[in-house]
Amino acid sequence: MLPMWVSIEPTAEEIRLSLSVPDKGLKLRARLPAVPVEPRALAMLLEALVAFYGRPLCAVVDADASDVSCQPELWAHLLGELNGQHIEVKWSARPARRPRDRFLGALGGFRRADRVLSTVRGRGAP
Repeated sequence: MLPMWVSIEPTAEEIRLSLSVPDKGLKLRARLPAVPVEPRALAMLLEALVAFYGRPLCAVVDADASDVSCQPELWAHLLGELNGQHIEVKWSARPARRPRDRFLGALGGFRRADRVLSTVRGRGAP
């Protein structure tokens, strides 16, 4: 059975959740308080979704979010004990952008050279 996916995006003001169910699409979006009153509230919510739908769940946490990077211990505590048979937690970070090559960028475009080469190649040249 394919798992459901829930994205967890913590911000300083709130926690945003988005639940997708295979073959059914987006089913739930929520904006919750940034800090739950009960420490297990987020875990209980994810467990309830598994119980409600009867499917496994993959929770993807935005590890680049400022709240997560400022308080990693809190987020590890809130979600740390969830990895199990029905719930898997993944921490996701966007890959860093590659630095732009300033030397080659200053040389300008090579469109004309590319066209010349494609013309020559079209005539059977290597």
